[in-house]
Amino acid sequence: MKQRKSVALVATALGFSLVLAGCASTSTSEAPAEEAPAAEAPAEEAPAEEAPAAEAPAEEAPAAAECAEPVLIGAAMAQTGFMAPFDGPALETARIAVDKINAEGGVNGCQLVLEAVDTETNPDKGAQIATELVSKGAKMLLVTCDYDVNAKSSQVAQDAGVLVVAPCVGDTIMGPDAGLTLGFSLGSAVPGEAAIMAEYAYETFGPKAALFKDMSIKYTQSQCTAFEQRWTELGGSIVAAPEFSQTPEGTLAAPVTAQVSEIKKASPDVVALCSYPGGGAEALAALRSGGVDVPTISGFGMDGAFWLGAVPDLSNFYFVTYASVFGDDPNTKVQDLLAAFKEKTGQDAATSGLITGASSVEAFKIAAEQAGSFDGPALAQALESFSNVDLTAGPTTFSPELHVNVTRPMAVMEVQDGKHAFIEYATAEKPVLN
Repeated sequence: MKQRKSVALVATALGFSLVLAGCASTSTSEAPAEEAPAAEAPAEEAPAEEAPAAEAPAEEAPAAAECAEPVLIGAAMAQTGFMAPFDGPALETARIAVDKINAEGGVNGCQLVLEAVDTETNPDKGAQIATELVSKGAKMLLVTCDYDVNAKSSQVAQDAGVLVVAPCVGDTIMGPDAGLTLGFSLGSAVPGEAAIMAEYAYETFGPKAALFKDMSIKYTQSQCTAFEQRWTELGGSIVAAPEFSQTPEGTLAAPVTAQVSEIKKASPDVVALCSYPGGGAEALAALRSGGVDVPTISGFGMDGAFWLGAVPDLSNFYFVTYASVFGDDPNTKVQDLLAAFKEKTGQDAATSGLITGASSVEAFKIAAEQAGSFDGPALAQALESFSNVDLTAGPTTFSPELHVNVTRPMAVMEVQDGKHAFIEYATAEKPVLN
């Protein structure tokens, strides 16, 4: 059954970038920081406080020898480019988690050090950076929150026998499906996210849906495919399904006037927008200016307020994401992490994917302590035994077949008159896994 608690998800417009504040002594960054617009405050989701806290898989780890030097965590992530609003906050909370763990004594007797280099959202540069970090002895490589962008850097780590973690990839391909036996995502994947979108929209708005499908990346393609499958299982009908694409810079590749007309003519109860800013914001603006004012629902890709300038005074917009970064999330772990992020950077978070950065480091610690080792295959085996392990991102479960979460509760958010508000945490009744 759907578990909900009422309480009351990859790009950005051209030129948007994030500031990455000066690192503490335990973390370093080689990329120049740029100031980001101080607009929204998305935070990464974690399930409601009452979610049962499960212990990490219980097995006494072998005693670890004292470290002669710190353990390196490398990060080949985007601090500039269209993935920066998603990678940047996650990277910063990874730093926060490293500092916290070091203050508590480290991992297996070792202090951690995080070294981050800006990939500029360039897959080839990401691979080069991954190679450099692995050659320096990194025991975990953090990579960009989109598989299309991180595939090359992930393969570098896989080939070197190093654990590779994408904090907020939302596709089940991040793992064995892509040949990445050492690859994991701390994100909540499309099979659960899209199911929540469909279940909430069907129950709230009605049985006729139009899909507005961004074909630019695999995440958005998979999102609409999974939404459609769950929607029809619920008894709904798809009355229109036009497609569009974005440029690599994150703008519409062509006008969407004809697509909007098709949707308007079909008279749906709800539109499922499978996209990300800036092109996703432009597509949403085209819907509204074209007279399509029915409820529109999306996922983590449309988290954040940084893109709202494209659709002034937006209303009737809903999205499913990790958590609320707008000051109303009921989870105290989320609240505490957002406060730490604000204190460290002086800014609000751009999207709620940031909570997965901290959880990536938390998961690394638990796995290393369980394995008594920083060896990549040993860490992967420990992670595969996770069952509802309580992290900031929420109950976290992996298996040898699935290296990303599909059953974790996610936040349902709404935007009315340009203002964000938390609605509830919801768990998919039936994740779409085929």
